[in-house]
Formats: sequence, C-alpha cells, structure tokens
Amino acid sequence: MKRKILHVWMMLWVGCISWIVQAQVDPGTANLKHQWTFDDGTATDHIGNVTGTIIGNAKLVNKGFNTTTNGYMSFPAAEIGINSYPEITTEIWCTSDAGKNTGWTMLSYFGGSTGGNGNNCTFVSIARAVDGSMVALETAGFWDGVSGPEYDDGRLHHFVSTINAQTVKFYIDGALIAVDTITAGNSIANISPTLALLGKGGWTADPNWLGIFHKYSLYDKALSEQEVLYLYQQGAESQAVISATITSLALDTDYPAEMFNVTSANLTGPLSVQAPAGIMVEPSAIPANQNDVPVAIIWDTATPVDGEIVLSSGVTEVKIPVKTVNTNGCYTPLYANLENIVLDPGVNNLANFSGWGEKSIVSVITDPDNVYCGANSAVVGDGVLVGSGSINVDFTAMIQPLTTYRIRAMVKTVDGTFQLGVLGYERNQPDINHVIDTKGEWMPIDFTFSTGADMGDVSVMFFNNWQCTGTRAYIDNWEMFEYPEPTLLTNVKEIAMDPEYKTVRLIVNASSLSEAITVSAPSGITLSKTTLTPNDEGKVVADTIMVAWDGAVALEGNLSLVTGSSITNIPLKTIVSSNTGCFVPLYTDRQNMVTDPYLNDPAAFSGWGARRFISVVSAPDSVLCGSHTGVVDGSGSMDVMLTGKMQPGTQYMARVQVRTFGGYFQLGVWGMNPRIAGDIQDSIDTQETWAQATLTFVTGDSLAAVQGMFVNNYQRTGKKAYIDNWELYNLGPVGISAPLFSNDKFYVSNHRIVADIYLEKASTVRVDVYSVQGALLGTEIFNGEAGRNVRPVRLPVGKGVYIVKPSTHGKAFKVISD
Repeated sequence: MKRKILHVWMMLWVGCISWIVQAQVDPGTANLKHQWTFDDGTATDHIGNVTGTIIGNAKLVNKGFNTTTNGYMSFPAAEIGINSYPEITTEIWCTSDAGKNTGWTMLSYFGGSTGGNGNNCTFVSIARAVDGSMVALETAGFWDGVSGPEYDDGRLHHFVSTINAQTVKFYIDGALIAVDTITAGNSIANISPTLALLGKGGWTADPNWLGIFHKYSLYDKALSEQEVLYLYQQGAESQAVISATITSLALDTDYPAEMFNVTSANLTGPLSVQAPAGIMVEPSAIPANQNDVPVAIIWDTATPVDGEIVLSSGVTEVKIPVKTVNTNGCYTPLYANLENIVLDPGVNNLANFSGWGEKSIVSVITDPDNVYCGANSAVVGDGVLVGSGSINVDFTAMIQPLTTYRIRAMVKTVDGTFQLGVLGYERNQPDINHVIDTKGEWMPIDFTFSTGADMGDVSVMFFNNWQCTGTRAYIDNWEMFEYPEPTLLTNVKEIAMDPEYKTVRLIVNASSLSEAITVSAPSGITLSKTTLTPNDEGKVVADTIMVAWDGAVALEGNLSLVTGSSITNIPLKTIVSSNTGCFVPLYTDRQNMVTDPYLNDPAAFSGWGARRFISVVSAPDSVLCGSHTGVVDGSGSMDVMLTGKMQPGTQYMARVQVRTFGGYFQLGVWGMNPRIAGDIQDSIDTQETWAQATLTFVTGDSLAAVQGMFVNNYQRTGKKAYIDNWELYNLGPVGISAPLFSNDKFYVSNHRIVADIYLEKASTVRVDVYSVQGALLGTEIFNGEAGRNVRPVRLPVGKGVYIVKPSTHGKAFKVISD
C-alpha cells in the first residue's frame, strides 16, 4: 500500500515540475523598448537610449536607484511616446523603505497634470493611503483599473502591469492578481505625452515613493502570464550585487539604533557585516543570495563613531557611512516627566510622520549645516514652489477635548514663510497657523492651543508652506505636551450687551486645578454661579454661568475668574442705546426670519472658514449698530440656516448691511429650488463703506432637503466683510392662476421684454421678470383690455436667459435675449 501511494505521489510531483517548466515563456527582447538596470551607476537606458534625470535627493548607488532620501526620476515622455504603443507592459523590481509609504505614492506614471491633478494617464502604485495597490488607465474621462494588497514591507518584489485594448492586468511576484475590462473610449492612444516619472505620480501634492528600484522595463506588448512568470523567475539582477535599504546612517544618544534590510544576488559566498568600534551589528554574517534580510545596528552611546558599515562577499562590497552625535546641550524636553505626543522629536525616521508633497530626512552625514540637534532633521518643500510639502504628526484619538496643549519646535526657513499649525482641534473651526520666516536662522516656535468640546474626525499637527511664501524649510526638536499648568477656557473672550441682548451664556472649561474657581462681575451684572468646583481630575468641564445685565446703566469692567494665583479677566461692556435707534426694519408688519438680526449670538449662525464676531469691547469703530457685528475675514461664509422655515412657491426678500474690503462679496440663498443648478445670489462691493445688500427671490414648487442664506466671498474677490442688521421676510405666495389662452408669448425687442398676451376681459396684469436663478429683476403692472395686449416691460435686459411670469395667466415663459 505504501509503495502504491509513493508511486502516485512521484507521478504528481513530476507532473507539477513539468507544468511549471511549460508555464514559463521567455518574452525575448523584440518588444522590449526601454530598460533601466542602474547597474553601472547611471540612469542610462541600454535598450532605447533614453536617459533619466534625477530630481531631488535620490541617488544611484549599489546598482540601484535609491529614493529613500526622497526624490524621483523623470524621463522625456514624448521621446518614449508610450501613447504610440499598441500595448503596454511595465515591469518593476523594487524594495520599499518599510512602513514609510503611507500616502498616495506611485511607482511609475505616464500622463499629464493639470492644476496639480493627474489626468490622461496610466500608473502603477503599490502603497496608497487606503492601504492597497493599484494599476490604472485613465483617459478621456474614463477610469479602469485593478487593485491589490499594499506592499510597503521593505522586501524585494516584482510588479508587472499589462494594458491592451481590452484589459488591464496586474501581476505581483509572478502571479496574476486582478483583471479589469477597459471601457470603450479609454485607450493607450489618449495617454498624455507630458510626464514620464519613476517614484512619483502626476498628483503634485502626493508624496514620492521611498525605496530602491532595481530594474525598470517597458514593452510595447502585453506580456502573457507565462512570460511574466519567466521574468519573475529570472530575478532582478544578472550580476553579483549587494543592496541595502539605506545609503547612510546617523545615530544620536536619543536615537541609538536602527534596522535596515539587505538583499543579495549572484554571489558565490556569504556576506559579512563589519562596523566600527562602538557599533554592534546583528547578524554579522548573512547567507548569500537572500532577499530582505533584516540587520540591526546599535550604538553604545559612549564611543564616538565616524566610519563605515561594510557589507562584503568576495570582491563585491557595499559601504554605508555611519556617524554618531551626542544630543546633550542642544535638546532638553519641555517636561521631563510627561509624554511627548511627538514620538520622534529628533525627526529621525520619516516613517514616524505623515504628510504630503516633498519631505525627507537630512543628516549630519548628508547635510550637516541643516541639522539643528542630534543626528537628523526634516526638510520640507522642493526649493522651487510654494505649497510643495508638509510633514505631519497625526494625533487623532491621542488628544482629549477641552484640553490645553503646548507645542514647541526649532525651525529654519530658507527663502520665505512656513507655518506650524493644528487642524481638527475643534469641528468647523479654521486651522491654527503660526507663520514664521527665520531668514536662514534656527528659531523656536512655542505656543499653546486648546481643543473644543467637539473635535474634528481627524486631528493633525503640520509644518508646511501651504499658502506661504517659502519653498524649503527644516524642523527639529519637535514637541507637543498636554499643558501641565492651570488653564481656564471660556467660550467667549469678551462680553458686550445692549438693551436687546442682556443675557450671555458663559461656558467654562479648566484643567490642572487644585482649587475652585471664584467668579465675580461689576455691580449691575447677575451671575447664576459664583463658584465652580473641579472634579477629581482637577478639571471643570463645560460648566455654564448665565450672565445677566439689569439694563440700568452703562458698564465697563471685567468679569473675573480666579483660581489660586491664576486670574482670568473677561472684558465686559454694556451700552444703553437700543438697536432700534440705528436699525429700521424693512417691514414692521412681517416677522423677520433672521432670529438674531443684530448678530449678537454666535450660536444663531453657522458657516465655514474665517468667520467671527466682534463687539464694542475691542472694535467699537467697526460695529454698525448695537453691541456686535459679524465678520468674514479671509475665505469664509456667515450663514443663517432656514431649513423648516421656507415655503414653496413663495416670494422672499432679504436685506443686510455690509461693509466690504478688497472686492466683491455675495448675499445669497441655497436649497430654494432643486430644479435650479447653483445658488441664488447677488454680489456687492461697498468699497469699505456700510451699504445695504438686498435679494428678492421666489422658491420653487418644491424645496431641497436643506436651505440657508449666506454672506460670503466664495469665488468672489473680497477679502473682508462686516455684517449687521440682517433681515429676511416672507412676502407671500406667488399668485399665478392657470392660463386662459395658449397663444400668449414674450419676446425681446430693443433690449426690452415685450408681453404679447390675450385677455378674456379687461383686467390688471402683473408681469414679473426673474433671472434663471430665481432672483426677481423687475415688475411691470398695467391695465389690460379684452383681447390682445402688446406691452413692453420697462426693465432693460442684456444678453441672457430670463423667466417671465404674468400673474393673470400664470404661465412661466423662458425668454432668450441675444
């Protein structure tokens, strides 16, 4: 029985070997158009004679193209002419810098880039922000592609993509991963001949891929599965080679150890790993021709080192410069007994950070003049463009709401401003940005910030040149701690009251307290609480005090909160003059739908971007009426939510006082008619004086799910606007009855809309003219006679499309003016 089973097993084993041999087919070189092996230390194409150009800090070392120090390779795309290929195969042998490709990276890219976004392209990506890999063809508005698992493990892998007229295929390590059918109209011929990149994509804000390219090949044929398997079995190298995932190594007393991977091929004996005195290596011997062998380097922190780690086998060797630095004297943590939220304050390893665009590590070996302390610093930006890079610390779920934190870092800007900031500390609030220009010197940035009760879904600290003037900067000694000193936060920084606004809700949050908070205010002010007691953690969490003014006399002083030796004073001011003295409502017989027309209470408004409220306490000259005014300062919007308040088929009128600076703002509404694309709005530039903006509009037969009104500078030129005395009134339903005749018409003559209508009997006719967005432009009322009536509307019209509604007949006519 055993003999029979053994015989069957031997037959299966032999059959399997036979199948594997048959499954491999040499693709030959007839369709091999370009190949870069990097074996000779150059970017020479030994097949098609197209030479690549290194951009950034990447290097050609150890028979590979190493981008671990950030950089990529660019090729003359038009010369390659990949859009002329009938089919495409891209073959890449590479080793990633383990764990450091956390963004939207790409191995190879052919295509265009418009406004920073890739288009009409094909690409290979093995490490994407969503933890996956992808091959895609995207042209003429079509996108076809396949996805696979992410590969950012620091190991040698083989990636092949094939594209023909029917399919996109993706192979990893000789195996077919996925296939997608190409949509009609999406074709190789539509690929833009603008960019040909290795280690970077056409989306300019995306980070470069970090790792080592061992071989890069292009075929004008979609290789078969058998041909791809053959290439994989042949391996990445044909010569004796040793490669490491680092090109140099700098260590310091706070960063005394590191690991890297070693790969070798075509060696005749094992590798030895030798290091200078003071450096321990594990392992010190590696078997020949192994992939991705991890090697640990540990410094004893006492022996100064400035030498080389040598990997050798026979006559083949690789030398890695290594240097150590003592950080004593250049870095003392802010708080020795607290945990730094920045896990790598010395900015030694890019894998400990996220970000976008150009960012990399410089060391005392590669760029000693730009390291502030210890072994390494980070460089951000490409040295050419603003908005070209960001290094981030993602602390989502690591920080707490209603808590104060302190940030400190050493920065050096070269040619303009950069910013160190925070986003996501409070939902719907703009980023905190601390902008600095150190003019080539190392300088500290040191500030505190406090989180809100409702934090954003993602919380990040960043150092970048987005909307700044600099193109390159450095950062080191990066720290962020929960602030250990007593802190007290309030929802308002000043309190202003008037006869229409005599009660303010004060919300208090505090931390690191050892005593209760005592609250006091000037005579004439009543407080619902005068003592706030901290919990067992020394915190006061969202405790509310109602602050009420008796309205008797004008006051000016402070509301004080005292705990221990810490005193927080909130400036307080009241005015006895009523808003009615400077605000005359548009209608006295209708209800203003803006519940807070004087913009006193921030809770009554929503919006986005740079919006805030000012008062007579700190900006008396900027308040039009009463105690407060709203401000949009920069890119932003002040909104009034109207959902549930609006009626279909109804006319409304809005009015607001605005004072604009730097150009146009707009008063508008959204959600009023689902059939109309876009908002209903009108623009105004008051040229730094107060003026009223009005908007009349009619809602549609139905409403969108959400409605609102806004003052903003979206797609407008204005820089700042003050807002006050905001009104919105319901003017009643639009009274349109069914038409009596079918031959009514409206047309344009001499820049006037002409009404040509028939009446069954003499009656008054009202003709309303609207823009296509629904804004009322003008009204004509006349006494019509029985029979035909031809009457021009006095409103002059320019070129465009208009909607005309006669109130007697009720039809809606579209009129086109040429």
